[in-house]
Parts: sequence; C-alpha cells; structure tokens
Amino acid sequence: MATKYPDEIPTNHFEIAGQLIHSTFEKIIRIVTERRDQLLEQLFDIKQDYLNKENTRKKLLADLEKLIQQLMETSIQKNQVVKLQEEQMRQTRAEIHKNENETPIPIPSLNTEGLDSLIEQMGKLGSIQDIAVPYRNKTEPIRKIGGKGSKKGELYSPVGLALDGDKIYIADANNNIIQIFSTEGKFIHEFGKGQLYSPYGIALHKEWVFISDGVLDAVYKFSKTYYKLVKSAKEGVSVPLGLTTDTNGEVLVADYNNNRIAVFSSNLEFIRQIGKYKLRYPSDVKINNNKIFVADNNKINNIHIFSKSGDLWKSFIKLENGEGSIFLCFDLYNNIIISNNKGNSINIFTKDGQLIHKIKCNNPTGIVVNDNFDIICARDSDNVINIY
Repeated sequence: MATKYPDEIPTNHFEIAGQLIHSTFEKIIRIVTERRDQLLEQLFDIKQDYLNKENTRKKLLADLEKLIQQLMETSIQKNQVVKLQEEQMRQTRAEIHKNENETPIPIPSLNTEGLDSLIEQMGKLGSIQDIAVPYRNKTEPIRKIGGKGSKKGELYSPVGLALDGDKIYIADANNNIIQIFSTEGKFIHEFGKGQLYSPYGIALHKEWVFISDGVLDAVYKFSKTYYKLVKSAKEGVSVPLGLTTDTNGEVLVADYNNNRIAVFSSNLEFIRQIGKYKLRYPSDVKINNNKIFVADNNKINNIHIFSKSGDLWKSFIKLENGEGSIFLCFDLYNNIIISNNKGNSINIFTKDGQLIHKIKCNNPTGIVVNDNFDIICARDSDNVINIY
C-alpha cells in the first residue's frame, strides 16, 4: 500500500522528513524479518522430521536446501532495505543542506527504482500489504446460495465446505448428499445419495473427494471425475467431523468422540493418531505451513497447533462461547479464519492469534476463503451459503 507524503516541507523540518523515511524502511525491515522467522520455524520442523523419519530424508534434504535458499534471499532483501534507507537519509540531508536558505524544500521521492523493485519482491511473498485490509468492509454477505429444500440447488443443514477453483463442494447433511455449486451460485452437480447419511466434512486431494459422516461413523473416498464411491473406512472413528488432506495424500480426521485426530492413508488405511489426551472434542483440522491446526471444544483454548510428528506445539485463541461447531481455514497471508457456531460469528485472526476482524453470522458452520479473500461460509440456521 503506497504511503502518501506531502509535496513540500519547511526547511526546519528535516527531522520530520527523516522520521517518515525511517519509519517506512523500518516497516519493510520488520516484514522481511517476520518472513525470516516463519522460514526458521519451518526449518526447525523439517529438521525434527529429518531426525525422526529415516525413509523421507532425501525429500527433507531437498526441502531444507530450498528453505536455506529462501533464508539467504530474505537476508539479502533486509540488507538491501538497510542500504536504501541509509542512501535515502543521506540524500535527504544533502537536499536540505543545499536548500537550507530556501523554502519550501521538496521531500526526496521514496519511489526509487531500487525500492520499487524491493516492494514488488515483498509483495510476491504476500507480506507487504496490511493484512487487515481485505476484511475491513466485510459485514454483510454479497451473495447467498441455496435455501431450505430437498430439490437440486436447495440445502438442508449445510455443514462442511471445500473449494476447487470456482466450485464449492457442500456437505448437505439433512439431504444426505454432496452438492456442487459455482461461486456465482449456479447448481452444478450432486452425488452420494443412498451412500451418505449425514455428511459433515469434505476434503479434496487431486482426483479424490474425502467425506466424513458423523452419524455412520465413517470416512468415504469418492472419485472427483465420476463421483463414484471408491472406498470407505467404517471402523475406529466415532463421530468424525472436519477433515483435511496433506500434500502426500494422508487424510486427517477430527475424531470427535475419540478426542483425537485420526490419520489415514489416501487409501483410507489407519496410520496413527494425534492429540490423544490433549484434545477434548475436536471438530475441525487443517494444515498450514507444515503444521496441524485443530479446532477443539475446549474452555481454555480452542485452537491447538501440532507438528507433523504429532507433538503439541502451541494452544491459543479463546473464542467467545466457543464450545460448539468450530471450523477453520487460512488465507494467503496465513490469517486464521474461524466460524464460531455458538458465538454466532466469523472471526479473522493473525497467525499469532490477534483478532483483526469479526463478522456477525447466525449459526455458521463450514468455512473457506478464496485467493480474492472472499469468505464463503455455510449457515445452518438459514440453509444457505453466505459469500462475504
């Protein structure tokens, strides 16, 4: 976001000009440093996985090399900012000294070729923009999809959502099906009739659609091409709710009554569990920046972060009336978007847990966000999908 500066400044206000330039560069330095800290966290997690998993060392070595390269790039960027800051201050002093007997004195332009190039690089990292800006004016939905009914294009208790480009997959719980709409609200397809009883969560991975059914205590795998049932896992989970997939195809399921995250292979074979004795009643799970985020019905903290190996790293974010259906997702800037069913609200937090925006919404359930920061949220009470 461009910073506006006055065209002229009195001769005795060098200090103000210096402060403006200093604060601008300090902000960019802080952004680069935060990016570096994120990369260091990833480096630590990959290092731990490298030490613990012999069979994945080759891949992890490649990831480590990539991260080290990124860390080197952020160091170079920071040095570039510092050099530009020093040069800009030197030019400012020289300009004011040259014109000390004249008034007014123009502030030297901050839009130098080097700074423009740096800002462009930082913009590509998704860090230069004010993270709250995309959400500030979001209060009411700009579009609604569905409405109560059992016909095609109508919904009855929509719950989990998944986004595939401009397609929205909806777990239509009381109609016992999955419905697909365009983001413009056009009905596209439905599937699962006679195979699902109360679909709750949806996750997409390559050509597969994974669905949890909280009543049948099962996880299903459908083909995305023909929407045919491929396999199901009906043992070991009790009230499976939200679910997600890892990059390697593993399926992570919020196993509500078993107080854990159940991890399955892409072929729905049980592999391991995460969070047993540390979770109360998990309702959703997502992966972001190589960490596992779990929404939990816990009176102290509602969001827990686990490493890929299953170690609890952090618990934070206490939601208002947060004991109920809690869904979460992430935007491009790693902000955490949470639908709080009992709190009747959609909450946007920074990755560190700072609340930056709140939207009132009665009985929100499943939630996703696209690359344009449009929030798409299921609303159980009105049987609609709201788009903000």
